[in-house]
Amino acid sequence: MTGVTEKFLTGMVFDPAASIVQERDATRNFIGILEQEQHALQQADISLLLPLTKEKSSQAQQLTRLADARNQWLAKRGYSRDRSGMERGLKDCNSPGAADAWGELLQLAETASQLNKINGVLIAQRLRYNHQALTVLQAATHSAGLYGSDGQPQLFSGGRQLGEG
Repeated sequence: MTGVTEKFLTGMVFDPAASIVQERDATRNFIGILEQEQHALQQADISLLLPLTKEKSSQAQQLTRLADARNQWLAKRGYSRDRSGMERGLKDCNSPGAADAWGELLQLAETASQLNKINGVLIAQRLRYNHQALTVLQAATHSAGLYGSDGQPQLFSGGRQLGEG
């Protein structure tokens, strides 16, 4: 097939320039979600995390579909499914503006990767903090004594008291 646009077996039409712009814009949206997630993690606003996780997953699926279509186009034209293959494909199809959008997409993908790593670190820190808090609370519960099934106080007789070294 010739020209910028090609038809695949699925009936989808792939236009490299339009597809790269769409993928770039979807990556910008993904970065926005990652930034919201980071803010929620920094503020310990757990109520925002579940809806953000759903939105993040949906956006990641869209990015995967767009990348799959791009990779299918590259493979069909005989290019490698990597950065250099895409650059050769865009050069050969002479699609105006696509190379600039591709460069932006690469920069945005790097930004998204960095934000995702930072968010992973924040999540790990939050998990450590929660684990430590739970350990302190469990120790305090045991040292304070509880009531048994007979309604009588049961004092904890083992372990350390809070504040002991």
